[in-house]
Amino acid sequence: MSIKMKMKPLAQSVAVATLLMSGVAGAEQLQLEEIVVTATKRSTNLMETSVAISAFDSSTIEDLGIKDAQDLAVNTPSLSVAPSRVSIRGIGRTNLALGSDPGVGLYVDGVYSTETDMFGASNFLDVERIEVLRGPQGTLYGRNSVGGAINFISKTPNSEELEGKVSAEVGNYDYTVYQGMVTGPLTDKLSAMLALSTMDRGGLQENEVNGQKYDEEASDYVSLSLQHMTTDRWMNTLKVSVRDSDKRRSQPYVISPYSRDYIQPVFDQDIGNFSNFPGLFPGQNATNPTQGYDRENPAVRDIDKVAVDFTPRESNKRKSATFISEFDFDDYQLKYTGGWSKFEYDEDYDNDGTNAANSGLNWDNISYYGVAPVSSFNGGYALTPSFQTRPFELASTTQSHELQLSSQFDSAVNFIGGLYYYNSEETQSLQFLEHNDGLMATYALYAGSTRPVSANNILYSGESELDTTSYAAYGQADWDITDATKITAGVRYSYDEKDGGDETYAQFVGDPADPYVTHEQKKDWSKVTGRLGIDHSLSENHFVYGFVATGYRSGGFNLMAPSETSEVDTVEPEELLSYEIGYKGGFMDNRINLATAFYYYDYQDLQVLKEDVVGGVPVKTFENAADATAWGIEGELTALLTEQLMLTGTYSYNQTEFGDYESIDSTACALGPEAAGNSGAALCTEPTDLTGNEFANSPAHQASVNLIYNWELLDLDWQALVSYQYTSEQYSSGFNVDEYDLIDSYDRWDARMTMGSAEQTWLVTAYVKNITDDRNVTFQGRPSTVSHTTSAALTDPRLIGLKLDYNF
Repeated sequence: MSIKMKMKPLAQSVAVATLLMSGVAGAEQLQLEEIVVTATKRSTNLMETSVAISAFDSSTIEDLGIKDAQDLAVNTPSLSVAPSRVSIRGIGRTNLALGSDPGVGLYVDGVYSTETDMFGASNFLDVERIEVLRGPQGTLYGRNSVGGAINFISKTPNSEELEGKVSAEVGNYDYTVYQGMVTGPLTDKLSAMLALSTMDRGGLQENEVNGQKYDEEASDYVSLSLQHMTTDRWMNTLKVSVRDSDKRRSQPYVISPYSRDYIQPVFDQDIGNFSNFPGLFPGQNATNPTQGYDRENPAVRDIDKVAVDFTPRESNKRKSATFISEFDFDDYQLKYTGGWSKFEYDEDYDNDGTNAANSGLNWDNISYYGVAPVSSFNGGYALTPSFQTRPFELASTTQSHELQLSSQFDSAVNFIGGLYYYNSEETQSLQFLEHNDGLMATYALYAGSTRPVSANNILYSGESELDTTSYAAYGQADWDITDATKITAGVRYSYDEKDGGDETYAQFVGDPADPYVTHEQKKDWSKVTGRLGIDHSLSENHFVYGFVATGYRSGGFNLMAPSETSEVDTVEPEELLSYEIGYKGGFMDNRINLATAFYYYDYQDLQVLKEDVVGGVPVKTFENAADATAWGIEGELTALLTEQLMLTGTYSYNQTEFGDYESIDSTACALGPEAAGNSGAALCTEPTDLTGNEFANSPAHQASVNLIYNWELLDLDWQALVSYQYTSEQYSSGFNVDEYDLIDSYDRWDARMTMGSAEQTWLVTAYVKNITDDRNVTFQGRPSTVSHTTSAALTDPRLIGLKLDYNF
């Protein structure tokens, strides 16, 4: 969408709407400008493209204040974003474990990525346009774009003249941004663009123990683009970029009260014996660190407060290079796109979420099966505050190559086809470390000689590696059977191979003489997907389309799941059959644009995530639902109400449900019947029928409204914008248990005002995001079976800022 009124450069805004002043019959007439997108890998008019698509050009991104994934999501129908997860129409990344794949493809200049770090690199400084394609893109995009695709198209160097911009931004929470970009010709054939950005923000979360602030933002970014017009027909473009971020990440936002009662031995009536070690909930391999705690969770009183002993950290680094070579024949265009990227990520935080000064984890108060306090048997350890950390590391190196040939015939038939190759080499490691030797001595007491306990304070350790290779060949043809009607048919063959393995250790699990378990798995899958569609221009300003398409997500592994066997948790490929019809039209002499879509999905083997408790360790497990369906409607509106006033809005309704699907809810069992000594309850032994349940992270309703007003005053251009966004309630798990999984609906109000010179040489923008200062839950995990607490991801609080731009 776009909200720019093309009266003065400042007044330009959302990508589907630029105001033009044109003479018609002797009078000035207002109308919306044509927007060009490349969603179909050709340049097409947005309102005549047979795809449900939202497009945001660089001016729209600036005018709407889109800086990150959440800002993009609230302005796009059916798009939901959570940490490391992107979903469209309820389909996204179900599992973050190595061996799994996202369901929405992310592409930077045509190069595929599985990570979401591009959303926070530089406030989209060098991005020319963002296109969000909804629905399966199984022909032209292919790789794991079963839910849709998001394209980030970079700005290209100016080959005509030197130009650039510098900007500075300040805000509350010590927010600062300094950016600069310069571009121009170096020779008559070579042009360049350099972009620099540094962003910092203080913490949103405060540690009451020492006053430190967490949940910071920090990112340094540089990119260099070179474009060489080698001949009149041959152009080569190279872009290299480096991103570096080191910060104090947030402690998990624990939104539930602590479970502070001491955990005594639990006699399980169904097994006729005790089912837990004293101080541990039944079936768990570590103690609840909040039992006996002398204060309530500070976040219950103030969501921004924690009280911990360890400073959380996060490091995020990426180096990437993209090379594009395009050669124009008379009737064809040959294009090569090559990409390389190296990504490194590591983090650590206080996994027990407590501090020693308030700890009440005292073994004098916990009975050793009615004989005496546990402290009488564990070497005399009484008060043992948990000090647990969770170091995690991820590294990946990826490369991809695509060769594409498209026709440019002056005839009724044209085609596009290509060959594709992708490879990634990834490693991942995760540990849970308990640094209190008294606690480890207690675990050793429980383990005796029959269960493993680490001498190096390890509760869990997992290391994994994965090599993924993908090949594809595709082709799509358009046939204009009349001047108004076109038929499109496309097909793609995909081959995916994964070769991976891991080594895991879990306390109390396996053979104490050889507690490390190795898993290895190699598997391949292949699939033919396609698309058949028709579109028709009812008149000059009214366009309809319909298509049937198939989508495919490759099978995968769930590496680093602890077990005593060498078997690897594996899922089969996910397949989707999609039906969609849409309408795009202009009204009132193109002062109003309306785009709508209706879709219906039929899934086979939908990949879903649940949580099991394996050997006392909560484990995200991967499985296929037998079948599922989804349907929905989407709409985007742009209306030029007056010469100075514009209204834009989006709405989506999505209805998702599992078909014939059942699964044991191990988490609900551990939190309920098993904790109470009733492990034989049906909830623990019988599968739960999930037929009719909603997909995880799939809100039924999403809506946004932007009202933009432009005027002139004191020889300056002014623009004011007020925005409202709404997201309805949703579930964080396919089990749809209100107590554990329900995320409440939330909304947000924003406001911006910009003034600038008539030539747009300088601009000053003041803004407020989240005016009501509500921190709402956007994603939450199921409660921990170790501590019975729930952690969540939250929206940012009220952000107030001032930005200065100078263009030259």
